[in-house]
Amino acid sequence: MPFARRTAALALAAALGGLAAPASPADAAPRPGPQTPSVLLLTVDDGADVRATVLTCGPTGGLHPDPVTACRLVARVNGDLDALDVDGAPRTSQYAPVVARAAGFWQRHPVSYTRTFANPCLMHRTTATLFTF
Repeated sequence: MPFARRTAALALAAALGGLAAPASPADAAPRPGPQTPSVLLLTVDDGADVRATVLTCGPTGGLHPDPVTACRLVARVNGDLDALDVDGAPRTSQYAPVVARAAGFWQRHPVSYTRTFANPCLMHRTTATLFTF
C-alpha cells in the first residue's frame, strides 16, 4: 500500500476512533488556547519497514508509547518540528537513512513535516522520543 494511502487510512481510523468515544457536553467543543486538541500522525520509514502511531495532545493520549513527553516536545517548539534539536552531541557516522514524517494539526495549525536522517541515532538525538515507537 503506498505511503499516502496508508497515511490516509491511519488518519481516518484515528478520527473514527475519536468519534466513538463518548464525550460529556463540557468536552464536546474544543477549548481555546493550549488546551485545544492537537493530533499528529507520526511515521518512521527505515527502507525495510514503516512504523506509524497517532499522538494526541490536549488531552494527552493516542497510540504513542510516551505521549506526555512527546506532547511536551511538540509544545516546546509550538508545532514547528523543524525547530527540534534536542541533543547537539556528536553523532555516529553510520549511514542507515530513516525518514520521519508528521502530519496533522497543532493548536489548529496544519503540521506537515518530512525529514531524512542519516541514521536512527541522529533522528533520536534530534527529536528525542517523538519518533520512538
